[in-house]
Order: sequence, then C-alpha cells, then structure tokens
Amino acid sequence: MIDPLLDLVLRGGLAAILGYAAFHKLKDRATFEGQLAAYALLPEGFVHPMSRALPLVEGAAALFLLARSEHASLLSAALLLLYAGAMGINLARGRHDIDCGCGGPEGRQTLHWALVLRNLLLAFGALAIGLPSEMRPLSWADYAIAILGLLAFLALYTALNALVANIPATNRLKA
Repeated sequence: MIDPLLDLVLRGGLAAILGYAAFHKLKDRATFEGQLAAYALLPEGFVHPMSRALPLVEGAAALFLLARSEHASLLSAALLLLYAGAMGINLARGRHDIDCGCGGPEGRQTLHWALVLRNLLLAFGALAIGLPSEMRPLSWADYAIAILGLLAFLALYTALNALVANIPATNRLKA
C-alpha cells in the first residue's frame, strides 16, 4: 500500500519530468534526433521515426500519470528503464562523451553512471505508484503538504541533475 499523499507527489513529479522531457524534445526535434543517433543503438532508418515517437510517448505518460490511468506507472517505468539501459550500454562501451539528451537543447549533459542510477530510482518511484493506494480521506493540509512535497521533489531532482552535469568539469579541475 502507498499513502495517497506520496502517490500525489510521485505522480506530479514524474508527470512534470516526463512532460518537460517531451516538451524540449518536441521544441528542437533536430537536436533530439542527433542525440538519439549518437547513442548508436538503433538502425539508421529507425532514428528519425523514434525521435518523433518518443516525445509523444513521454507526453502521453505525463498525461496518464495526471489522469491516474491504471497503466501510467508501467509506461513511465518502461520509459525510464529504456533510457537507463541505453545510457548503461553506451557507458559500458566506454562512450562517456555523448550527450544524454536529458538537458534539452540548452543543456548538454554527458553520460554518467549517476544518470543511470537516477533513472532507475525514478523507475522505482513510477512502479511504486502502481501499488494500491491506502484509502483515506485527504484534507486541505494533505494537499498543501503534497504541493510542498512536489516542489521539494522537483528542486532535489534539479539540484542532482546540476551536480551530475558538473561532474566532468569537476574531474577536469581535479586533474
């Protein structure tokens, strides 16, 4: 059982993350197509159609999370595991220098194992919202706490992304 307050925070946070991911991919389709091609996991003929389909699936997952769709948790977890797997394969190949595609066209972010871990943790959170929710009435205070929890979740996510994005620069300074 998952508390409905935690369910609200996780759903909102994951919907925001996936919604933003879809937005930045749709905003600059050419950049995302290049990022997807750089992973070198798809046959050349599949890169263009997948670069168009993935943002739509991300957007749908965000909407399904907000609509409390029964399978939103599985779709969200599958996307996050797909991304973690693609990053992990490239890292295992020694390809640390490619852009993960996480930061959108404005923010180049190279692959790192911390990004794989981040996506695995987010996938775990997505699976958690698929658990049955405890049936208890929510008060106005619960909703206020949910909003604060969501803001904290997103602030932590943003801060961790910034830290991971700066790992290569930090390593260069240490060297």
